[in-house]
Amino acid sequence: MALSRSPAPVLLPVLLLLAGAARADTGCPPLPGLDHCVAGAHGWVYGADAAQVRMLGGDLAASAEAFERHFARAPLRLAVLLDAPAGRIGADARGRLLAARAAQVVDWPGMQAFQAARESTQPADDPGRRLLAANPAIGQAIWRNLTRHELGHVLFNLAYWPDLGRTSGHGHARSPDWLNEAAAMVLEADELVAQRRRLLRGMGADPAQPLPALAEFLAMANPARPVGQAAPAARGVSLVYRSPAESGDAAAGARYYAQVQGWADFLVQATAATRAGVLGSISERIAAGGSFEDWLGDTGPAFGLPGTLPALDRQWQAWLQAAAR
Repeated sequence: MALSRSPAPVLLPVLLLLAGAARADTGCPPLPGLDHCVAGAHGWVYGADAAQVRMLGGDLAASAEAFERHFARAPLRLAVLLDAPAGRIGADARGRLLAARAAQVVDWPGMQAFQAARESTQPADDPGRRLLAANPAIGQAIWRNLTRHELGHVLFNLAYWPDLGRTSGHGHARSPDWLNEAAAMVLEADELVAQRRRLLRGMGADPAQPLPALAEFLAMANPARPVGQAAPAARGVSLVYRSPAESGDAAAGARYYAQVQGWADFLVQATAATRAGVLGSISERIAAGGSFEDWLGDTGPAFGLPGTLPALDRQWQAWLQAAAR
């Protein structure tokens, strides 16, 4: 018995040393109150809940791969802090993340905080609130999808409008609304994307509500934005919880998002056989002060697209008709 116990005092420090080394190998600078971290090509995710950290780390790794595929460039790395304790993650700790080449440190609500904030804007008898209370998996899916979408805005900004990406807030850019939303949508999980595609097919089959012409659609403002709220010009978009009465036109917003989804699908599919990275090429031109029509005339043919908007509209309408079948 004595022999079996004697190694214990030696093994314990060794095991602790190995655990510390494992933490260092992940490339995660320690943060007070956030004991779990996942690091990778996407950056870092910190939090107190190990399962949420692992889950979101995997989601953001998938988003990073999608960004590189659709924009033909590697995304910059984010450091996402889930439920960071108030006042405990100071400038020095954040500075260590920036020194480790995080392009931005983003404070983000964990799943429970997100759901609590949403519920605070809803009446107690709201059917959606009751549904989420009875089905936690739905609430988890909403949190994951919204996080990927909103952090997609951050990645987009950092790539093409870095002055917006580095300010307080979480996204949006000086770009057409359709491009801003498409950039986030192509980084999402399949579930939400599939819902929009189904809605678009139904819209295409409804002659009572024809889709706007392409030129009109490309110039549209996002109708889901609350009335009177302009698109940010010098700040990002924060995660804001609004009651239904404070929100924009939800039905028109859903239609708009479905059309943006279809437009992004069309651009990617129509150019895939010729050249990858169509969204990145468009974004570079618009970030440099050009317009989509400028890009189309100069660069569209190199991606296998016609060089004029009327010709592209005809191709788009044919794609919509085929998608509605």
